[in-house]
Amino acid sequence: MRRRRKKYDLYFVIALAIFTTGYFIYNHVSSEDRGISAYSEALESYKNADFEKAYLEFAKVPSGSNLKASALFRQARCATNMDRKELAVKKYSKITRMRAKSSIIPISEYNMANLMLELKDKRAKKHFKNIIKKYPTSDYAIASEYYLGLIAVNNFPENPKQLEKAKQAALVNFKTYIEKAPDGRFALRSVDEILKLDVPLKNYDNLLIAKSYYSNGEFEKASAFLNKTTLAESWADFAKTEYKLGNKDKSKYYTEFGLKDHAAAVKNEEVYEVIDNYIATFPTRKEGISALAAKNYSSTGADYISYLNCNEVVENNFKEACFNTMYKKYPDGQFSADALYNIFITKYLQKKYLDAQRLGRLHTEKFPNVKSSPAVMYYMGKISHKLKHYERANWYYKQTVNKFPDTYYAYRANYNLYKDDGTLPFLNITPKPVVFPYKKSLDNNLVIRLALLKDYDLVEELCKKDKFIQSWIAYQKGNYTISAILARNAMDEIPNKPSFEDLRWRLIYPLHYFDLIEKYKGANNPIILEAILKEESHFNPFAGSSVGAGGLMQLMPATYAEINQNRGFSGDIFNPESNVRAGSAYYEGLKKVLGNKDLYAISAYNGGIGSVSGWMSKLIYNDADEFVEQIPYPETKNYVKKVLRSYWVYGNIY
Repeated sequence: MRRRRKKYDLYFVIALAIFTTGYFIYNHVSSEDRGISAYSEALESYKNADFEKAYLEFAKVPSGSNLKASALFRQARCATNMDRKELAVKKYSKITRMRAKSSIIPISEYNMANLMLELKDKRAKKHFKNIIKKYPTSDYAIASEYYLGLIAVNNFPENPKQLEKAKQAALVNFKTYIEKAPDGRFALRSVDEILKLDVPLKNYDNLLIAKSYYSNGEFEKASAFLNKTTLAESWADFAKTEYKLGNKDKSKYYTEFGLKDHAAAVKNEEVYEVIDNYIATFPTRKEGISALAAKNYSSTGADYISYLNCNEVVENNFKEACFNTMYKKYPDGQFSADALYNIFITKYLQKKYLDAQRLGRLHTEKFPNVKSSPAVMYYMGKISHKLKHYERANWYYKQTVNKFPDTYYAYRANYNLYKDDGTLPFLNITPKPVVFPYKKSLDNNLVIRLALLKDYDLVEELCKKDKFIQSWIAYQKGNYTISAILARNAMDEIPNKPSFEDLRWRLIYPLHYFDLIEKYKGANNPIILEAILKEESHFNPFAGSSVGAGGLMQLMPATYAEINQNRGFSGDIFNPESNVRAGSAYYEGLKKVLGNKDLYAISAYNGGIGSVSGWMSKLIYNDADEFVEQIPYPETKNYVKKVLRSYWVYGNIY
């Protein structure tokens, strides 16, 4: 009997466990479904500025939903818009007390502290300090420095000694803000507050104020505060400010003064900017570079001047000698990798393969992942092939494709590995939509949920530092050019590129206007046309160049008019359909004249058909690589590589 009872007890425990688990799963799923439904309805009311209705609807999001924190945040925003600040503080406070880590907590505490400051609640100071302590690298921490300074100013003591101490504390807060965000929204306000303090300012303080004025375009005011600093320390700022004010002679003077003895005290990037400004004051770029090179500077910036000077040299033997001298003088400088590459490629073009191989090995060991690394890796494969080391050649080609998959040289390496597939391995693609760039995210996928619910504003606030998400939001808002550039810059910062299945690639290489390209492609490869469109205008139908080219395919007005007349076309140059139709026809014409070769047609699209015809007859080359590397126009050479790179990446993604 006891055995039977134990058996029934065991069944009861199992049944209870199954029921409890099932109830929990049902309740969780139910909470999520109800949460999504309630949040979606509330968001519509919020977007329609019906804040009272939205507040009540956001309250319907269940506490078990992953959207609860977001709903509370939206309720706080509704309360703020209804001028019920105390209620908003309560909602934000509830979020900050949540145990789970979430990107919504710091912004909630920051908003709460701001409202407390408006309500003259003394707890605001504690929360601003807490933000700085817990989230020191966030934008909220930087802004909190400004608000702590304001709190100090608004609560100055009457006691003279305490007052002086309080002023210095406020000065530190405002200075910290300016240091971290010289062009931030509170930068000039911080400057104003510093000046109101009426305290003695040190040399560094005046320089900091000058930098803030400069960053915000207040060049006259920047100059006034620079005059209160030491020239030796501030020479670069003097040079930049005078350049912006149009005082070329003064800008030149300060540049020469600083480069002679004081360049080491300034960041490299600032020195390079000053040098670029100096060069721009001359009638031609070459004159400016020659003027600086003739002065034989030896401090910071000297390697940059040498680098610029060598790039101006046209004849290969002289270019090699120039870069050789530069590399020996600055073997560990910022431009040494590129100098070594230039010597390497010159040796290759001279068919001095053993010398080039030695330099290539040095480059790959010393600079494994720099801008010139893909080219060196690829040409090491070419050299191995010419020396009949075929297995080694294939190894280099595979390394180029694997390590640098999104480069022009990966495209060329792939061709050398699989020549049977032809020079253009991609002829057709399957369009895929641009979607949210991550399959998983932090915050228990909160950001992804908000993205699917189209709460773009909140996603943007929570992910200010994620350029891919900012790119995606720009895309959703129809800002396709900004979207592609943001994503491209973000991908450039990733040393080891993800596979082409990664959703982030679609943001950089979306298929805008591909339907028009397919419609008007004629005898052209549509992917090549999409690559040209991307590189020419970055999908901006109203793009215009400094020389007058316009539209998606950047056609010159005279060329556009001629094509339309010859083909019987019509339409405005900035009309996407008219522009793509004419651009495709123009490219097809170039290709027919140039032996039906895409390489030459792409070159001519940028450099002109006359120039390309001349290069084809005058340059000594045995293959496509030698032709491209010897294109005398740097802009055209880079253009060809960019278009073929885009073509290659489009083919891999789609």
